[in-house]
Amino acid sequence: MSYQKFARDVGFIGVVQILTSLSTFFLLPIITKTLGTYDYGLWAQINITVSLISSLALMGLSMSFVRFLSSETDKDQIREAVYSILFFVTVSGFLASLILYIFAEPLATFGFKDPEASYFIQAGSLLILVNAVESISLFYFRIFRQIEKFSYFTFFETFGKLIFILIFIKMGYGLLGVIAATLMVQGLIFLITLIIIISQIGFVIPRFTYIREYLQFSLPLTPNSFIRWITESSDRYMVTYFLGLGSVGVYSAACSIGNLIQFFVNPLQLILFPELSKLFDQNKMAEVRIYMSHSLRYFLIIAIPAAFGLSALAKPLIAVLTTKDFISGWFVIPIIAFAGLMAGIFQIFVNTMFLIKETKPATYINIIAAVINVLLNLILIPSIGILGAAISTLVSYCLMAAFCVHISLKHFKLDFYYLDIAKSILSSTAMYFFVSSFTISGTLDLFEAVGAGILIYLLVMFLLGGFTDHEISLIKKYLFRSKLNPNTK
Repeated sequence: MSYQKFARDVGFIGVVQILTSLSTFFLLPIITKTLGTYDYGLWAQINITVSLISSLALMGLSMSFVRFLSSETDKDQIREAVYSILFFVTVSGFLASLILYIFAEPLATFGFKDPEASYFIQAGSLLILVNAVESISLFYFRIFRQIEKFSYFTFFETFGKLIFILIFIKMGYGLLGVIAATLMVQGLIFLITLIIIISQIGFVIPRFTYIREYLQFSLPLTPNSFIRWITESSDRYMVTYFLGLGSVGVYSAACSIGNLIQFFVNPLQLILFPELSKLFDQNKMAEVRIYMSHSLRYFLIIAIPAAFGLSALAKPLIAVLTTKDFISGWFVIPIIAFAGLMAGIFQIFVNTMFLIKETKPATYINIIAAVINVLLNLILIPSIGILGAAISTLVSYCLMAAFCVHISLKHFKLDFYYLDIAKSILSSTAMYFFVSSFTISGTLDLFEAVGAGILIYLLVMFLLGGFTDHEISLIKKYLFRSKLNPNTK
């Protein structure tokens, strides 16, 4: 894969991620304004519970899928691996769904502090199975560089949920309609992807020839899923315990806006890890370092202004997207945005441990972050409410990023482009003060502020020399269809 194709694929997924984030932008007001803080909090709790159990049901096999098949060309081995993993995950996902269904009542009573929530937990239990098998089927397209198909499915899933949730809510089904729409769309996407996979590689009944090797790699990663969940989502349970489901609704709505930063690392990571795995297996260490260095730089010069922008627009964003009952959580958004920035840095550097197949350090990092997160939540939530939960998340991700960078640099010496990062911070600061001066009373004003902020950031970056001549040439080539100057370095 050439650098241009790598950048093109990342850019293509990036565009799709922007469109899906716009879907989230429209979906949030639909759900919050219809369900209210309490039911939205209940939906958030079901979501984080399903995400935890789904990741455990996967047993880390999605990472084995990427690590072992990214450079594989033998069609028989690919076919055996795909169906072995898919069948294994189907069984584990079904069992996990069944367990949640059986234990829905005690979970509702002790975890959700609402015994009546058991009905909705049971309705959402099947989401575990659907999440697990769909993630494996989508990973197939990611691994074998079918980026356009992967992106289209991501796009259709997001907007499909938006449309059907809107329909079911308008029909008066409320939270049950949200669950049903999610199940229906994800189930349909899985069936379509499975048909395409069969058409490309055929179908065999798996013999599980390589499953032991895959599990040896993936099982040590499985606790990471639980530990990462503690860092990312366990604060919702603590907020429920100390403050109630209504506060969870407020906190989750704010987090969903702050977490938009994650969209900037997701397209990069989707392409980066399979490509790094292939280069590493081919012993092209210089190229591994180049890809990681440039990926870090590109992520930061996009994510830094995004974090500043979300901070500047936090209050008007939550006011426009939700109801007055949610506005009290606006101050959470900047903290979660910068936590997402740290999470993105961690995501890029943790690839080193996966490449050298030493996953224990990643586990230790996650354990330390999770323990600190829980302790801080126990101390801060009772005293300062949801602000304490946000601060705990930020501190945890800062530690994760710091530890991971330290360990990664022992194996790969990367360029950090400190001057470009400093220019990005200065440009973002200018943008922050400019956007903060806007008076925003509606959606149109919000879009105008976002557009103006982007222009100010780009202008200051150009004036400071934050973009190289080669990057400007590539922008002209791919955005304005001009020819790339062959003499540009």
